[in-house]
Amino acid sequence: MAPPIEQVTAQGYDLQFGTNFLGHYYLTTLLLPALLAGAKSSADGKARVVNTSSMAHIAGALDYNTFKDSPKRKKSSTMNLYNQSKFANIVFSNELARRFGDQGIVSTALHPGILSSDLQRHMKIPGLELIKSMFLYPTPQGALTQLYAGTSAEGIEFNGKYLIPWARIGTAAAATNDPQQARQLWEWAEEQVANI
Repeated sequence: MAPPIEQVTAQGYDLQFGTNFLGHYYLTTLLLPALLAGAKSSADGKARVVNTSSMAHIAGALDYNTFKDSPKRKKSSTMNLYNQSKFANIVFSNELARRFGDQGIVSTALHPGILSSDLQRHMKIPGLELIKSMFLYPTPQGALTQLYAGTSAEGIEFNGKYLIPWARIGTAAAATNDPQQARQLWEWAEEQVANI
């Protein structure tokens, strides 16, 4: 979260966008044939994909001029870039639900909770360690909502849903459910990974 602005992926993408969104998109699309086959052969006819987002998505929006290293990206705050990557996770998760829900894919996005972890290591906030110890939840607790979405019997009903701590259905920002924006992001990501 919020690494130095100079850090980019080997391919020149913003480090957070490449890690939090584009890598997840690529892995999921590589696994789609297996997921679809798994859905056909499973007893409930479902295969689940759980995308970890964040409540920070609320402050996010997609700015294609910041996905790769650029002057505009360098002028952005690293927190805005983080928020954008988590916004993209939900947009992608919702589009996956739209495209493949009728074929048994259950795509869910979620906020795991505000956790005390090494994720905040780059943040320069006075008293951060004290704040973490007093107000943030233990890291293992962050797995509860993912496990619920991925393994509970109720989870097969969560296609296109956004979950919040601890294992509850929540509401994502309305803009994350814009089908036109989702198609555009999907097509952009498809082009980016086409030659990998």
